[in-house]
Amino acid sequence: MNAFLRYLNSFTPLTGDVQEAILRITIRREVKAGELLFDQGNICKEFHYLESGIARVFYYKDGKEVTAWFASQGQIASAIDSLFSGKPSFYNIQLTEDSILWSLQFDKIEPVFEQFPVVERLGRLMITHNYLLLDERMKLFAFCSAEERYEKLLLQIPDIAQRTKLGYIASYLGISQEHLSRIRSTYKK
Repeated sequence: MNAFLRYLNSFTPLTGDVQEAILRITIRREVKAGELLFDQGNICKEFHYLESGIARVFYYKDGKEVTAWFASQGQIASAIDSLFSGKPSFYNIQLTEDSILWSLQFDKIEPVFEQFPVVERLGRLMITHNYLLLDERMKLFAFCSAEERYEKLLLQIPDIAQRTKLGYIASYLGISQEHLSRIRSTYKK
């Protein structure tokens, strides 16, 4: 069983025929670092499971890139705001290292929902899981210091400083790169 199917089965057990139906509408892709999976202003029509690699979700504010989210191995990367609303997205998605993705076009999942109700349940469980991740991020910014936010990021992606630009990390944490350097220096002691 591949990593994508293991991920899906972690939410709810899927029979062989359900797994086959999902794989028929999914494409495995090897994508280079720096490639944009999605551009702001477009309508998102697919989501991506990261078998390996890191993606960053970002937007522009006053002409500067602001990193809103990192998705790493074993997570989903998508412009959810657009995927579910059918409206242009506020976000861009870029890979920060060479990655392996499983991409699924959203419009192809509806017939699978109809054929296999368990897939609809799977979708609901995945949405709930990702909502809880977003809620956790909002709590970090509401209640935690920059140091605590960095610590939490390291728990999620321990080697992130070696896998993406420090400027992206600082932006994600809502601090300057200089402040991030000071925080990181305390971890080296």
